[in-house]
Amino acid sequence: MVVRLRTICFSSFLILIILSLYVIWPWFHAAYVWRQSTIKSLNFSTTSLLNNTNSQVPRILHQTYRDIHSIPFKWQQASNSCRTFHSDYKYYLWTDKEGRSLIEKEFPCILSTFDSYPYDIQRADVIRLVVLYVYGGIYLDLDIICLKPLDKLLNYEFILPQTKPVGLSNDFIVAKPRHPFLLQILNDLPKFNRNFFTKYPTVMFSTGPMFLTHEASSYPNRSSLDIISPVLYGKYVYNSSYSLFRHLKG
Repeated sequence: MVVRLRTICFSSFLILIILSLYVIWPWFHAAYVWRQSTIKSLNFSTTSLLNNTNSQVPRILHQTYRDIHSIPFKWQQASNSCRTFHSDYKYYLWTDKEGRSLIEKEFPCILSTFDSYPYDIQRADVIRLVVLYVYGGIYLDLDIICLKPLDKLLNYEFILPQTKPVGLSNDFIVAKPRHPFLLQILNDLPKFNRNFFTKYPTVMFSTGPMFLTHEASSYPNRSSLDIISPVLYGKYVYNSSYSLFRHLKG
């Protein structure tokens, strides 16, 4: 009886491991493949950032928050730092209500998915993708402090930063309008609208960095996507002489 019980427990445990690997492995494999890809890093000097002669991306800064009246003061200061460096850019702060209206107008096919998300951050993740697809420009999370002008980044079609431990982040994105990669992501949102029982994995795998990494790894024209170097990104490797950003904690 004891031996039989042990066999059942071991078999159940083995099945659980196999199922877990079946679900999780494709995501981490995608992240690993992306790290090994040949997509260029943007390793240029800060002085070259000022020379902008062939812009593909419009001079627009986008940020999002649920409403304009409850932004924490330290995030307001961070946002002001970016606006100061880019006074000749248009600036949009998209609220949840404005973002939903844009989705209803431009992508009604994903509106039900957008409304079904249990977490506000999922909707914020989607809003940034839609505004970049429609208008193009630079998206920045509100907790990012700009240290230098970003003009040189406008020469590229699409830019993402790496995140730790693996994969790509969505807190900073540069995109030309109507980039087909964004269209792929938006079309795939309903397919990945899954609940993983707790907030962190649900967000990460449905709209967040792991979802974005998977999409980038499956994108046919990966050569049109660029990864900003860790030093320029400044989140994990900070150098005051070269980093474009400083990232607030908390």
